[in-house]
Amino acid sequence: MSTSPRRSGARTRSASVVPAVLAALALGGGLAACGDDDGTTATDPARTTSTPSPSETPGETPSESPSESPTETPSASTPGDVAPIRTTGSAGVTEAVVVSATEGGGAPSTMALALDTEQAVDDFVVGLQAGLPELVTDAVAEVGSPGATPYGAVVSTGCEPPSSVAVDAGEAGFQVVPTLPKNTVQCFAPVTYVVVFAAPDA
Repeated sequence: MSTSPRRSGARTRSASVVPAVLAALALGGGLAACGDDDGTTATDPARTTSTPSPSETPGETPSESPSESPTETPSASTPGDVAPIRTTGSAGVTEAVVVSATEGGGAPSTMALALDTEQAVDDFVVGLQAGLPELVTDAVAEVGSPGATPYGAVVSTGCEPPSSVAVDAGEAGFQVVPTLPKNTVQCFAPVTYVVVFAAPDA
């Protein structure tokens, strides 16, 4: 019995199967390669969202401090102050100060009294209060100078200070006449104004 036909058939099948497998592999590889030939890569839209730029923090607006209105210099002192006052008159006195205190007491008089000793100052401030005696004492020390005698006068009591004083020389001594504004202000507590000046010794 001859077996050559079987062997020949086996060889034929084997030879036909191998090329078919190789052809399938080659075709699969070619298809796989075709997917990457264009070199493009699919992108995920979710990943391509642009990162928002950081919001700019608005600069702080510097707070504007309220502008301070310039304080007007009063023509005379306010209560508790020692301030210069414009001085005129025939006595030749060009400098004087005015001191004041609310409810400072005293009675206005145009006659100036000499304040050349401690006793004279003590006598002058009798009846004055609310710190006015101390202010008068300080004012006497301020205007005092060699060759001059300090004087004082209670020039007014009221709501507004005198704007100036005229110091005139008379037979009885120095007279101090204040220039007072028209009384347009009502106040519950009057202010006492005392003028202190120094006159050259004769």
